[in-house]
Amino acid sequence: MRKYLIEVIGTMALVLAFGLTTEPLALGIALSALIYMGMYSSGAHFNPAVSFAYFLRRSITFRMFLGYSASQLLGAFAAAGIILMVTHSVFFVEPPTTTNLYQQVSVEAFLTFLFVSAYLNLINNQHEETFRINALGVGLTLTACIMIGATISGGYMNPAMSISTSIIDFMAERGKSFESIPLFTVAPITGASLAALLHWYTSD
Repeated sequence: MRKYLIEVIGTMALVLAFGLTTEPLALGIALSALIYMGMYSSGAHFNPAVSFAYFLRRSITFRMFLGYSASQLLGAFAAAGIILMVTHSVFFVEPPTTTNLYQQVSVEAFLTFLFVSAYLNLINNQHEETFRINALGVGLTLTACIMIGATISGGYMNPAMSISTSIIDFMAERGKSFESIPLFTVAPITGASLAALLHWYTSD
């Protein structure tokens, strides 16, 4: 149960950071700190796409993947609720209106591929000094991906954040951000799958 609790807390903190700031560097540093906190308990995924890649790499079982995903959804839901209470406004994720679906899916999948590849290649190292540097590298990868994707797909790369914030949006304002759930679920899972495939091909 400890690892699932860490995933709840870590995902909640990460979604809070997304909802309360638009500064990519702050989000990257937040992720690095959360990896330090959760690496040795749960692996510090905080994202169903990351967990799915680890499942494909047989680092976690399917049952663990389901447990991680449920924990991440719960954490994101709690964060969205907290943001609503604190700011009196709903936080949800939608793609920019200046791009089309093809552009959004392509970029979101590619960014998730880069982001998850960083996880698979950097967070497996258990040497403490190297791990500290690598965790910062993953955080900076998140920063870069957000900056690249912000004006094209949004650069969110996290299905739990899309699904859970859409629920709060619908409950509070009958919002329609749930229409973006397929984009922010299918594209990240596709990108994560490609990252797992590449990692398998290059490391085995």
